[in-house]
Amino acid sequence: MSLYTVPPNLTLSESLHTIFRHYCSSSKHTGSVSEAPFTSMDGVGFAKMCKEAPELIKYIGRTDIDLIFSKAKPRGVRKLDFDHFLDSLLELSVRIFPEESPTIALANFLAKFILALFDQPPCSDDVQAIESIISELTLQQVDSKQ
Repeated sequence: MSLYTVPPNLTLSESLHTIFRHYCSSSKHTGSVSEAPFTSMDGVGFAKMCKEAPELIKYIGRTDIDLIFSKAKPRGVRKLDFDHFLDSLLELSVRIFPEESPTIALANFLAKFILALFDQPPCSDDVQAIESIISELTLQQVDSKQ
C-alpha cells in the first residue's frame, strides 16, 4: 500500500482543512478540492470522503462509517464542524489500527488514506512520510497546550 505525505506548500492542518472543505456538502458540490466554500460536513460528504479514500472501504464498512459520523457529531446536530471532523478521523484511525497508539494510528491513517485524496504521487520514502506527519501532529499538540 502506498503512503502519501502532506502536499507541497501546505501544512498538515491546511491539508486537512482543504479536504474538510471539499467534502462539506459534497452532494451539492462538484468543483475542485481547493474551491469548496463550506464549513460543515454532512453524513453524505463524510461517507463520500471515506469511499473515495483509496482502499479505505477494504478496512471499514459503510455501517461503521455511519456510526463513527454519528458518534463524532454533537448531540442534536446533523453535521460535523472541523474539530468534530478531526475527532472522526481519529476514531477511524484507531479502529483500523487498534494495536497502535492514537498518534501513530492517526499518522498511518492520514498517510495511507486521507492524504491520498490529493492529486499527488505516493511518497518514495514511507518512513519519511509517517515521520513528517507525526512531527506535525506532535507540534500541533504542543501548540494547542500553550
